[in-house]
Order: sequence, then C-alpha cells, then structure tokens
Amino acid sequence: MRSIRFRCPRCAVPLTPRLRALELAEALCLQADQTWLLPAGWFVRRDDPMLAGSYMAEVLPDYPWLLAPLPSRWVKLHPDPARTVGCCGLNWRPDGPNLVCRCGHEIGFGQCDCIGPHWYSLHASAVREESVNDQPQPDYAGRLARARELLAAPITSPPHDPGRCHAMADDLPSWERATHLAELELACGGGVDDPALVIASPQLPADARLVVRIPWCQLVRQLVLAEKPWAENELPLAWKSPREDAPQVEVSRHRRRVLMTVWGPGRSEWAVTMSLSTWADAWARLRGADGESDALDDADEPCP
Repeated sequence: MRSIRFRCPRCAVPLTPRLRALELAEALCLQADQTWLLPAGWFVRRDDPMLAGSYMAEVLPDYPWLLAPLPSRWVKLHPDPARTVGCCGLNWRPDGPNLVCRCGHEIGFGQCDCIGPHWYSLHASAVREESVNDQPQPDYAGRLARARELLAAPITSPPHDPGRCHAMADDLPSWERATHLAELELACGGGVDDPALVIASPQLPADARLVVRIPWCQLVRQLVLAEKPWAENELPLAWKSPREDAPQVEVSRHRRRVLMTVWGPGRSEWAVTMSLSTWADAWARLRGADGESDALDDADEPCP
C-alpha cells in the first residue's frame, strides 16, 4: 500500500504521520456538527469527487491537502490569536493561515465548531514523501458488508445512566470521578440510519447497558478502516449522532488510559474510563479477525 508523509517546505520536519489516500466515501463526514471530516491516518484532496458540491471543495484552493485534526506535536496553532480565536473554537479567514510548523512557518488552516475540530488543510508547498510497502489492501468491501450485518441487530436494552459525572478530557484529576470499566464488551445495532454502540461490563449493574449513539461514518472508520478508537486528550475524538436528541460524545487518551464523556440533551452527563488495551481489545473483537488493528502502535512520531 502507498502512503504519504507531509513535511515542512522550510525546515523539512514532518508535519504528519504517514497517511493514506481515502477512497471510501462512507468514511467521510461533510457535516461539521457531527465529527471530523475524515479519519485520522488518511487524507483527501479538495478536488476529489467525493467532496464535489461541498464548501470544502470550493475554498482555499492553495491548500489542497485535507486531513484529520492533528495534536500539537505535529503542527501548532498560529501564535497570533487574531488568526485562531473564534466563537466556537479555531477560527479561520482565507487571508490568514492559522496553523504553523514547529519552526514557525505558516503551513495550513484548521476549522472547528462547537462539536470540536473538523479538518486541517495543508498548503500545496508541503513536501510529499511517498513510500510503498508490501502490505496487501484489506478487504474493505467485506468489512463494510459485515458492519452492515452487525448494525442490523435491534437495540433492546434501555440505555443505562451511570450517574451524573462532570469529567473533562483536559482536566486529568476529573477522570478519577468517572466510572471505571475494568472489562467490557462492545456490540452495535440500530441500523445504518440510527446506529448505536452498546457497552456491557461487569462493573455496571446486572443487565445494564450503556447505549451511545454514533454516526455511521464513525463506525465505518472503526469497523472497516480499523482506525484508533480514541484521540489525544488535548484534541479528543468527538462525535454526535444526527439524531436531535442524541448526546455529544468525546473519547480521549492520556498515556494508557481512555476517557469517554457523554453529555446532553437535558441534564444527562456521564463518563467512564477504561485502560487503553481494554478499549482497543473490545473494538478488535467487534471487528472480527479480519479487522484487527495496530491501534496500540504509536511509533510513527515526529522526528526531534
């Protein structure tokens, strides 16, 4: 398979880990109020037919490389707050890049709204370092068919509320207030139009299940592309189902621990934690043998 790493045109420091070109349209999310535009580990060009008709295909033509938001060890926010401060997060104007390389070179744009970051975009001058390995292309069609089969199951468990808990990704002491799941099993159901994760654990009351609504594109990313089911706590993986009554969800990692926070609508607000391996293994079992992930491999870090 072919992958690309982008480097700064001024200092040649890596701006991204190795990324692959996204070809699976069902893994895209054009709605900024639901989740990231595309999964981590992948990129898409603005002129890709999958983006035809969206505003992302029309703006910033000199910044053609669209990718998932990146933590600050890769790219940083512009030091001028006038370039970054917006009412709902990272703001952008066509005449002022808001992302810089660690050397300070202006390299791209990022866009956020109230759900969190939606996309990052790199300038055409970013150096592309291509590589090819002998790893065969996964059977994405087979995995997609299996994901649809998994979702065909009805959700019969009423959603359990583990109790109001105010925990935040960037407030590590608050993680201690969340319910800790030492063991868990994942299932999904509800159909493609209204999918949900169902979480079972011995640490919950007998027969209780956590039911978490999730966009179809997020399940495609996890079940088909086998992406990491978390993001760094400085930039959590956030999503919201298209359902009006669905809560907002964030999944963040700090070292070997994962926090899931769920809040709204109404006064619903709860959080659970689990070890990184517990969360990763649960997703691997849900995917099945063909969908195993290297989600614990963090070796692809920026060079010093």
